[in-house]
Amino acid sequence: MTTKKRIMLTAVVMAAVVILVACGSDSKNGRKKNSADNSDENLTLYYANSTWTDLFPEVFTRDQLVTTENLIDTVMNALMDSGEMTDKQVPVPQGVTYQRYTYDGQATINLMFNVDWEATDTYEMVLSKAAFVRTLTQIESVKKVVYEYTDIANENSIVREELTNDSFSDMDNFMNPHEEYNIYMPDSTGQKLVQKTIDLDRSAPESLEEQMVAGLRMSYDGTVVPLNEKTVVKSVTVDDADDVCTITFNESFADGTAGVDDEILVYSVVDSLMELEDVKSVQINVDNTNNRLNNIDLSRKFTADYSKLEI
Repeated sequence: MTTKKRIMLTAVVMAAVVILVACGSDSKNGRKKNSADNSDENLTLYYANSTWTDLFPEVFTRDQLVTTENLIDTVMNALMDSGEMTDKQVPVPQGVTYQRYTYDGQATINLMFNVDWEATDTYEMVLSKAAFVRTLTQIESVKKVVYEYTDIANENSIVREELTNDSFSDMDNFMNPHEEYNIYMPDSTGQKLVQKTIDLDRSAPESLEEQMVAGLRMSYDGTVVPLNEKTVVKSVTVDDADDVCTITFNESFADGTAGVDDEILVYSVVDSLMELEDVKSVQINVDNTNNRLNNIDLSRKFTADYSKLEI
């Protein structure tokens, strides 16, 4: 996939976005399904402006006795209709098509989109999220908005992202989706690990875990690649229930890598993945084997071991 273009934010635009997204009242405890949202306050709907450089706020007068479900439906219909005004746009960016939403009756709205990742713009994607999340979380019963992006080139590829009102408390960091992480590579002797840095993109269709594993294939000064050329990464997933990252390799992983100690190979993978916030342990699966790498039993869950790091 080609690198998506980035738009540099000016100080003026940044200040405007921070001011706009800071609006809205604090959320309160959720209510039962079909309860009415009786807040005396109106809502502020957030659209994109005509040039997709900022948010466009608009006051929305709410029905004081409407049920939560009906209020959500009314707000979503309003967001998806910019009317005849030319200075605001529906907050669905280029390359993205809105499909539908669901509400779980408790605290979460799921927004479902189809996406052509090659046609998207990072800044517009983030601005869109700010518009929807800041609008919907003003509804007292809504605490979280989950984005589901289905890749039009591969409908089995679905990217999910959970956002809350607090996700936009630091807009400077949110608008810049790139962040540096540590990655651990075998040194030139294959007997120690060397700490390097890698730039990961939170807005990319690939998960941070997938990007980290791809980084293990890259070349860094004074290091060797831990995975042999025939090794294929078949999947990388994280279980939200226990924060276990499961990485599945083809059978070639069990052959090890020439010139790299087996434990160094394993902990190059494990220590690198453990740098990510959502990963608390790592499970390594190897197809068509007894899940061993020579003398190492891979069936257990691994945690980081920095004793192998070169000092």
